[in-house]
Amino acid sequence: MSTASARSPVSSRKWPLAGKILAILKTFVVKWQQYRATRALAGLSDYMLKDLGISRGEIHPLVNGSSKYRISSSDDDTEA
Repeated sequence: MSTASARSPVSSRKWPLAGKILAILKTFVVKWQQYRATRALAGLSDYMLKDLGISRGEIHPLVNGSSKYRISSSDDDTEA
């Protein structure tokens, strides 16, 4: 005698697939935002980049979240 599952096979497969699709879409959005930010910074003159405190070679690591450019909560100067 076989045991029948309370969930149908179709519904048990639908939600993991939706989660994977959502993860792919989120990744796409992040990559698109990084692409746009890289293009915007690359379009600035060297003088403007220097005014921002970055060089042309730092654009890619800065946009892609290199640990050198991450701001930790301990670096905040907003003590009251």
